[in-house]
Amino acid sequence: MFEKRYRLNLVFNANKVYDRQVVEGIGEYLQAAQCDWDVYFEDDFRSRLEGLMHWQGDGIIADFDNPEVEAILKESTIPTVAVGGSYTHKSDYPWLPYVATDNAALVELAYDHLKKKGLTEFAFYGVPSTPYSRWAGERESAFVEQVRSDGYQPYVNLGLPTSAESWQTAQHDLASWLNSLPKPIGIVAVTDSRARHLLQACDHLNIMVPEEIAIIGIK
Repeated sequence: MFEKRYRLNLVFNANKVYDRQVVEGIGEYLQAAQCDWDVYFEDDFRSRLEGLMHWQGDGIIADFDNPEVEAILKESTIPTVAVGGSYTHKSDYPWLPYVATDNAALVELAYDHLKKKGLTEFAFYGVPSTPYSRWAGERESAFVEQVRSDGYQPYVNLGLPTSAESWQTAQHDLASWLNSLPKPIGIVAVTDSRARHLLQACDHLNIMVPEEIAIIGIK
């Protein structure tokens, strides 16, 4: 008799750094635990979402920061583990095993680092709110709450979506915002890519980093 080979479906977006790292971690665990499982990973899962409910396998691990994936799998009869950003309110979590990135803890680490540098002015550079960026909204809310709880005034800018069409306008608006901020100031960027936008704008404006603006990005 042959032992059953479990079939695992990884529903993640290979274009996202975070998703690729999750998949890499799952692979490392399977190798370390010597799990002889069949793992299925769609290179472009977005074109195959409609087939998820018909997939004949034993388990699914999926990115629930994607609302389309969540909508399809929240009623799945296949054992599913969700991965995504944390929520402030427990009622927002799906009724599934959920592995959460602790957004409040990430923001706290970044904010505490800036405070330890002696700064007393703090800002947050985020991304526009969309159904796909709920995690970013959680980080923004955590930042505002933590800064206000210390008696400081938080400065928040969500900027424009990153695209070739809006890039020049976005950087111009970002430069105007940076010029308006009190200095010295520490800025928490919601992602590393947003931190790079800040660095580029500071370079164009001849703003000294970190003397005038200290920047820390969240990966």
